[in-house]
Amino acid sequence: MQAISRRRWLVVLTSLLIVVGLSLEGFSTAKFKKRKRQHGQKSAAVLWRDPVNIRNRDLYYGPGSKALAPAPPFRFLKEVKEGGMPKFDVEDARGMKWRVKLGPEAQAETVATRLVWAVGYNAEESYYFDRANIAGMPPLSRGQKYVNGESVRGARFEPRRKNIDRGKQWDWSKNPFQNTRELNGLKTMMVLLNNWDTFKKNNRVLHLTDAEGNKTEAQYTVTELGATLGAVGGFGRHRSKNNVSDFERSRFVRKVEDGKVKFDYDLKPKKLGLLSIVYPPYFFRQRKATNAMQKVPVEHAAWIGAQLSQLSDNQLRDSFRAAGYDRATTEAYVRALRSRIDELNRLRDRELAVRQRRVK
Repeated sequence: MQAISRRRWLVVLTSLLIVVGLSLEGFSTAKFKKRKRQHGQKSAAVLWRDPVNIRNRDLYYGPGSKALAPAPPFRFLKEVKEGGMPKFDVEDARGMKWRVKLGPEAQAETVATRLVWAVGYNAEESYYFDRANIAGMPPLSRGQKYVNGESVRGARFEPRRKNIDRGKQWDWSKNPFQNTRELNGLKTMMVLLNNWDTFKKNNRVLHLTDAEGNKTEAQYTVTELGATLGAVGGFGRHRSKNNVSDFERSRFVRKVEDGKVKFDYDLKPKKLGLLSIVYPPYFFRQRKATNAMQKVPVEHAAWIGAQLSQLSDNQLRDSFRAAGYDRATTEAYVRALRSRIDELNRLRDRELAVRQRRVK
């Protein structure tokens, strides 16, 4: 009897093991299929694409076009409280929604998006209006000085297109493009433009979707480029945006050391700003942002310089013309930008000389 009981228990135990094994196999298969399906739906990550012929790029419209530009009349939708500049949403005559930004960033961002796009990086469309009438425009909680009744001045329009989903933020030190020429080239662009707001909150992954609603591309984009074209500095030190005199006076490349470029770019608090050390998160955030833009390999900085050098002065002028700058300011900015591009090209010449010496 005991032998029969043992056999029965062995049969039951074996059956249980077979059932559990089949269940686990089914679970693993389902999990694998789920992973495979998720992987198949994952959109391609893109930071940069070859602009092919930079000399033919239209910097007046940049990543946009005349056909895609805002179509008046505009209707006020809501005020947007996020960010440091006054913003609100409107709808145009075609039913397209736009985010409007007022203040000194409006012009600078219109230019910066075009320059970043010109050399192959992702950039959002940006259109500038010296004046625009907004039906139903109420008093704003901030930026009212740019508003006169239903008329606003100095307005940057950025679209909210239905085929573009605004995804997660991305960090300069944690992304799929670490240590690549393309990421270091974008860092160099941020310094060249004197962007002192290079924080994670200003970087977004923009997901492009097709007609069926499938995500086709994940574009890693710097979505806020307004704190540019002025002076770089941390709290307690002079900094500005959209200030041509400050931009002209500022230095760009400090030195090259151990094959890396040291830029004149420092966001850490200075003088009275050092009082911010009583709030460590701010101090360390500024230091991290400063370090993220340093130690770019010479060959990577020289590469983006070679891309920029293909832009003509007239193309540079077009980007400022699109942002409503007067002629004198435009010419001053073009000279300053050309000088910075030349600095990068001298780095390229230096790198070539070093390589030739190594060969000999």
